[in-house]
Amino acid sequence: MIELLKTFIVVYETRNFSLAAKQLYKTQPTISLQIQRLEAELGFKLFERKGKQLILPTSQAEFLYPRVVESLRSLSTIFSQAKDTKNFKTECGLACSNTTAVYLLPSIMAQLIEEFPTFAFEIKIMNSQEVIDAVESNKAHIGLIEKSIVSPLIQKEFVYRDELVLAGNLASDFWVLRENDSGMYYINETYLYAQHLHPQIIKANNSEVILSLLKQNIGKSIISKLSLPEELPWQELDPEYRYRDLFIIQNRQRATPETGEIYEEIKRLLLALIP
Repeated sequence: MIELLKTFIVVYETRNFSLAAKQLYKTQPTISLQIQRLEAELGFKLFERKGKQLILPTSQAEFLYPRVVESLRSLSTIFSQAKDTKNFKTECGLACSNTTAVYLLPSIMAQLIEEFPTFAFEIKIMNSQEVIDAVESNKAHIGLIEKSIVSPLIQKEFVYRDELVLAGNLASDFWVLRENDSGMYYINETYLYAQHLHPQIIKANNSEVILSLLKQNIGKSIISKLSLPEELPWQELDPEYRYRDLFIIQNRQRATPETGEIYEEIKRLLLALIP
């Protein structure tokens, strides 16, 4: 059909089968036959003969011509885009805990984009349990979490050692915690239990909210030193509480060679960030 429409355009513009044949490097009978085929498919005539050479477009041809020209121009653009592999990217979902998404992943994204130009990365911030669930259910290809896990479906490897501090109003009776499934919640709860502390609790399911509360002198919390604002009071923790390991995970059964390469590169780049 496209070839027939191209012939129609040239015949419309030349008003002559012989001239159209010369422009298209075809014989005059071939041009006549193509117009007849197009008319048969459309169900109406496109041209009327006036004498031996001159032909005039019908009202239907007058209607079609500008629209066919525009349509073929659009198709040409579409075909050019289809040839360009930059227009076709494979999705790679990165499910991340807050610390890894906000403070670590941006440091390596430029390198990932450069090394894997055919991938479209999507970063999703979740708590650690949600990240695990997303990777297990194949809703994310790679995860970065803040707590250790044991799962037969999950491949897990260490990628970063994060320093923790106690920050906020250090004299406050209030302690600000993440939601129960968060890795940071587990760290704070472990510390409170070991220190036999029973403060009043404020919960927030977002680390930025916790930082905002701490900045307003509301409570205290153990947070990553990566996220520590300059103006916020803080103190070091004892060595047994000062560090936590961060991990990269992927689904053993559903990893592809391509996402496996991205997994290994993220691991390498994060390991290189360790002070």
